[in-house]
Amino acid sequence: MSVFLRAWRPSLNFDLNHEENDARMRAALAEQGDSGITPRHTLFYFSGEEDFHGDLCEVARRAGFLTRGQGDMTVLETTMPVDEASFAPVSAMMQSWATAFQLDYEGWECVVAK
Repeated sequence: MSVFLRAWRPSLNFDLNHEENDARMRAALAEQGDSGITPRHTLFYFSGEEDFHGDLCEVARRAGFLTRGQGDMTVLETTMPVDEASFAPVSAMMQSWATAFQLDYEGWECVVAK
């Protein structure tokens, strides 16, 4: 059985920013015996006005992500480690893409890998 963990956007956790949510996610993984260094299926969620998702998808595909979505939601998929050193630059990239394309970066989820 797979166990998924999610780190959601700060607007749903008013007292936390993305970096703090990422750290909470890594702590939850560690509680499951997962260091984050094993590459695993990882999803990133964006929402916002439907017209702005096409450009995000194009840039994400060029960066090696699979993209899917409909209407006002886009999901980017990849296989990657989620330890702090590996994940921090990707998290920053997601936040910058959200800003650049006027979308909300909702957060991410991944499977626990032991």
